[in-house]
Amino acid sequence: MLLTKALDGVPRKIVSLNPSITEYLFVLGAGDRVVASDVWSYRPREAMKTMKIGSFTAADIESIRRLGPDLIILAYPVQKHLVDSLSMIAPVLAIPMPTNLNAIASAFEMVGNLLDMDNEAARVINTYMDALKESAVSVDNVLVVLSLGDFVIPCESSYIASALNKVGLRYARGLKCVELITNRDGVLGVVDRVNPGLIIYEGKTKEYRPQEFNWVNKPVLYTPNDTLAHYGPSLPLDIQLLTNALMRKESFVKNTSSVLRPSLSDPWYRIYL
Repeated sequence: MLLTKALDGVPRKIVSLNPSITEYLFVLGAGDRVVASDVWSYRPREAMKTMKIGSFTAADIESIRRLGPDLIILAYPVQKHLVDSLSMIAPVLAIPMPTNLNAIASAFEMVGNLLDMDNEAARVINTYMDALKESAVSVDNVLVVLSLGDFVIPCESSYIASALNKVGLRYARGLKCVELITNRDGVLGVVDRVNPGLIIYEGKTKEYRPQEFNWVNKPVLYTPNDTLAHYGPSLPLDIQLLTNALMRKESFVKNTSSVLRPSLSDPWYRIYL
């Protein structure tokens, strides 16, 4: 993690362009410090009330300057092109895409430390890890395909693989880097090479659209968009829904956080609060 310059005291006005960290800030109890966020920061629902100052890859620099934040949080490397311009406004914390659950815990811990909320951070981290329990379902050689415009296939050194492994969905070995693929033939090439026992396909929308993947001749479990692509506090809860769907032999994971967009006052977040 990169902090571009020293903080001038404990941050009270935060701009978060990292949706996973935005959710974490609210669950941590620091939601009142978030003065602006990106349009993908809709978890929890309270985050939707913050000023929206850009997408996941772009930001309104002048609006951020007028807000006068004392900390700006980015996702790295996807937002690395924003680091220099935003560091002219305030210290920037650039958080790398986590490669495993320990990296997620380290990011949460560092943010908690910067906000002088170490005890609160430890509570959230412990709850997050405890929620990723070994499930009653066990599957070998699982492959995830994310439809993010292009197809993205996470590697075995990813937080997605790490989280699935912990609950008994053992991720495919041999994928040493993230595969970015522009067409179906490329996906089918990886599927043929890996020969997965299960494909978890994260679709383009929140609806169940089997036509998106009916060209894959393997068992498929479909999740709504922005479910596994998000590592905030909702990830363990969404994975519980995923394993429950597998136990019930269902084809679609219903009511994930990206669909429900829950409020902090909803039962969804009860284990954290």
